[in-house]
Amino acid sequence: MQSDLAKLLELQRIDTEVARLKQEISALPKRVVEIETKLAGNLAAVEKAKAAAKENDQKRRKYEGEIQTLQQKISKYRDQMLAVKTNDEYRALGNEIKFAEDAIRGYEDKILECMVQSEDLDTNIKAAEKSLTIEKAAVEKEKNEARSRTAEHEKALSELLPSRSELRTSIGDQILRHYDRVLKQRGSAVSEVRDQICQACHVMLRPQVFQEVLAGKSVLTCDSCGRILYYDPPRDVEAENAPYLNPKLPDVPPREAASEASPDAENMSQAAAADDAAH
Repeated sequence: MQSDLAKLLELQRIDTEVARLKQEISALPKRVVEIETKLAGNLAAVEKAKAAAKENDQKRRKYEGEIQTLQQKISKYRDQMLAVKTNDEYRALGNEIKFAEDAIRGYEDKILECMVQSEDLDTNIKAAEKSLTIEKAAVEKEKNEARSRTAEHEKALSELLPSRSELRTSIGDQILRHYDRVLKQRGSAVSEVRDQICQACHVMLRPQVFQEVLAGKSVLTCDSCGRILYYDPPRDVEAENAPYLNPKLPDVPPREAASEASPDAENMSQAAAADDAAH
């Protein structure tokens, strides 16, 4: 395979991986928020259970306060009974005492209900807090795993970028400009040709172009999508039937004079001019 094509294929492989890694790294904050959102249900359950227990306790204290007030009234009525002079006054105070005692019994029943509810609410709180603790541990583990994967992606990216820069310097300027333009527009800039068809846009090549691609002596582009074309004979049936052929690339020299690809540069100049005219 012609040298520049091999370099372009390797560059596209690196660019694809760089884009994937950057996307994974940039997705971390959103992923952490999604993970932490899992706690919302358990946190809400704990808060709801605690709020119900607090409300129940406030009711019980309120009833206890009402009982204390009524007991003070009863004590006052009993003292007044010692000073009354008529039976009517005595009976009236007795009725007040009876009314207060009935009210006290009513509040005592309500306090008993609160105590029963308190036991159930305490059970609910403990269950909700247990679920929250388990969920927090799971969420923290998932967050650590996400951060760990991101650290691995950042390391891989830092290792790829120098290789990418070095590879780009070994490719002719005109070819590289065309590669960058198509990559930005299409998401990929190099496409395999198989059965006279560009495997990226699935448009059939003109016979002359196809023959030149087979020869592999110059850098050619697809008339339809503008991608740089290459042909690599399938080594077996599986490779021939694969949706995308990713051949083992030859070693690429660290630097190569752009002048060595002068026929390609002329070809790419024509392609670039046509591409600029189209845009």
